Amino acid sequence: MSSDWRSPQVAIVGGGSIGLVTALELARRGLKPVVFERAGDVLGSCSAGSAGLLSPAHSAPLATPSAVREGIKHMTRKDSPFSMRPRPALIPWLLRFMSAARSKNVRAGTAVLREFSLTSLELHEQLAADGLDTAMSARGALNVYETDRAYAAGKTEAKALGAVGIESKVLTAKEARELEPALADGIVGGVFYPDEAQCEPERFLAAVAEAAVAAGASIRTKAEVFGVSRNGDHVEVLETSDGDVTPEQVVIANGAWTAQLGKALGRPIPIEGGKGYHVDLERADSDPAVPIYMQEARCIATPFEDRLRLSGTLQLTGLDMHLDRSRAMATFEAGKRTLRGIDRSRVKDVWRGIRPCAPDGLPIIGRPKGIDNVVFATGHAMKGLHLAPATAHLVADLLTGRQPKHDLRPFSPDRFRLL
Repeated sequence: MSSDWRSPQVAIVGGGSIGLVTALELARRGLKPVVFERAGDVLGSCSAGSAGLLSPAHSAPLATPSAVREGIKHMTRKDSPFSMRPRPALIPWLLRFMSAARSKNVRAGTAVLREFSLTSLELHEQLAADGLDTAMSARGALNVYETDRAYAAGKTEAKALGAVGIESKVLTAKEARELEPALADGIVGGVFYPDEAQCEPERFLAAVAEAAVAAGASIRTKAEVFGVSRNGDHVEVLETSDGDVTPEQVVIANGAWTAQLGKALGRPIPIEGGKGYHVDLERADSDPAVPIYMQEARCIATPFEDRLRLSGTLQLTGLDMHLDRSRAMATFEAGKRTLRGIDRSRVKDVWRGIRPCAPDGLPIIGRPKGIDNVVFATGHAMKGLHLAPATAHLVADLLTGRQPKHDLRPFSPDRFRLL
């Protein structure tokens, strides 16, 4: 088996959190994977801009009845947390999204994601125990609510999660501010989840990339994969900006760009780009000590060592990377409304990135029928960094002939073919 990057044992398309952790896991199992990343470095992926939360309690899939209602109601609002740009190419995705948003599908999807999230949290802990500097910490996370209606829904959700073993504590507004003095006066209550964790995305990616290379993987940046050539059921060539590559196995983990390669393979994958934003602020003593989920605004405040990150919004705009200032400022204003000491003078960075969203909100992991040397690992939406370790283990199991720990049927890349 060759270790030459032009004829690798495993070619991994995409160097975000999924691709890098997969490379690390494969290298630890004795393979020589090569990662092909279109950006200039591994911090150029969407994963680098995430909130960094490892949160099994927050496992509802993207497609829910409330998401459908919000998307329709706020489609034209510049500051809404969820919006879409109507266009013909989006219609098939939206039809699948609305079908998946039925209550029974949401319950089933949430259970699948929760189990997968718990596995991935354990694997994150193992990576940290192995010495990787991911800045992982288990501080818990606090949901806060600005309206009585949302607070009541939050308490109902906490009770349901308690029935499946996820601990929480319902707090009055006063109790929430006692737990987290950074909260402003506008909240009506909160729910604290003590077992939630976080890591720092940039440090996570850098640490995993370093460990993967040390274990025997290779990472090629500024290397875009833009085409494939098949011979029957087998992919023989990847066409890249560095020239043709002839891999033995291929892992497609290139996020929002998956649809392009899926189409080239003759296996359409309905991935829609969901643009999200973050605003990083200079660290201040008044910042929260734990991550804060601002439920109505669909925004998150994550305290890192050297900054406070306010992240949120989801714009279904395909691969458009245009920075919509009103969306970025809506994220900032949510933080300003919910937390003390938020001021524009502290802003140090405004970022946007495109998350890969499957219409049913579940990741796409597995081999497609009719292609014997391709595995998809994509469609994780806002949870790519969180679910990367569990996804990497499933992909590595498939490529090394082990029995996967999780049922792959809910994640199958073929689940959309009959729709």
